[in-house]
Amino acid sequence: MLEEFFSDVIMQSVLITFFVLCMIMILECLNVFSEGHVNSFMQKKPAVQILISAFLGILPGCVGSFTAVSMYTHEVIGFGALMSNLIATTGDEAFFMVSLMPEKAWLIFGILIIISISTGYIINFIAGKRSMPRGGQLHFELHKIHSTGHNEVSISGNIRENLKHLSKKRLILIISVLTFIALTCLGFFNEDDEDNGLTPVKITFLVLSAVSLFVIIKVSDHFFEDHIWHHVIGKHFKKVFLWTFAALTVIFFLTEFLKIEDWVKSFNKQNIEIVLLLVAVLIGLIPESGPHIVFITLYCSGAIPFTVLLANSIVQDGHGAIPLFAENKRDFFLVKGIKAAIAIVIGLTAIIIG
Repeated sequence: MLEEFFSDVIMQSVLITFFVLCMIMILECLNVFSEGHVNSFMQKKPAVQILISAFLGILPGCVGSFTAVSMYTHEVIGFGALMSNLIATTGDEAFFMVSLMPEKAWLIFGILIIISISTGYIINFIAGKRSMPRGGQLHFELHKIHSTGHNEVSISGNIRENLKHLSKKRLILIISVLTFIALTCLGFFNEDDEDNGLTPVKITFLVLSAVSLFVIIKVSDHFFEDHIWHHVIGKHFKKVFLWTFAALTVIFFLTEFLKIEDWVKSFNKQNIEIVLLLVAVLIGLIPESGPHIVFITLYCSGAIPFTVLLANSIVQDGHGAIPLFAENKRDFFLVKGIKAAIAIVIGLTAIIIG
C-alpha cells in the first residue's frame, strides 16, 4: 500500500504540479514576448477557443486538459472553452479504450467532441460576456519595459552570462528540471512503462522539460525574478502542489477502501440500468485516472451497456481537473455539476428511447 501511495499520490502530485507550472511559465513567456498579442487573440476569438480546447481535450492523457486549465486560470480562454475541453477528455482511460475496444473508443471520442463543442457554444451564447476571460491582466502582467518594442531587452538574456553569474534561485530551478528529466527517463512517472521505452506521454514531458529548461537558462534576470520566480513559483507552486496532494490523498484512500469494482458489480447483478447510470455518473465525479477503468472492463465483458460507459466518459476527466480544483474550487464543482447533468440527460434519453 505504501508503494502504491508513493506512485499514485506523491509522484502524480509532482508530475501534475511540474506540468502546470511549466505551462504557466511558457504562456507567460509567449504573452510577454508577443506584448500580449497571443493572449489577446485567444481572448477575442471565443469560437477558436472552443475548437482548440476540444482538440486538446480529446488527446489521450491529461496533458491537453492541464494546458486548457492553465490557460483558463490565467484568463486566456473562457468558461465555455474550459467546459469543451473537460467534456472531451477521458484522461489516461483513452489509452485503455483504444487498446481494448478501438472501434467503440473512436465512437465515444466522436460523440464527446460533438457534445463538448456544442456545450461550449451554448454556454457562450447563454452566458455571453460573463463566460469570456476578463482580459488576462489578473495573472499575466505586462510591465512598461515589455511594451517598448524591444522584447529582447526585457525577456531574452545571454545564456553564457546567466550561467556565469548563476543565482541560487535559477540554480534551484535548473536542478529541479534536470531531476525531473532524469526521473522521467527512468520511468518513475509511468508505472506501466516496464521497459523504460519512449512513449507519447514520456516524449511530451521530455519536450516540455527541455523547453522549460531553455527558458529558465535563457531569460533575463528581470523576467526570471518578476515572472518566473515571483509569479509562477511564488503564486502557484505551493497552492497547486498542496491541493493536488490533498485531493489525490483523499481519492487514494476512498478508492482503496470502497472497492469500486465490487460495488459496481453488485448493482449490475440487479440489472438496474438507471442505477448503473447514476453510479457511473457518481464515480465519474472523482478527479482521478483509475476508477473509470472499471467501466471499460465491464463494458468489454458485456456486463454494462454502452450508455453507462458513455455517461462515465462525459463526467470523468482523469487528473485533468485537479489543477482547476487547486486554483478555483467554485468553477471545479460547477464544471462537474454541468457535466453530470449532461451525462444524466443523455443517458436517460438513451434508456427511454432504447
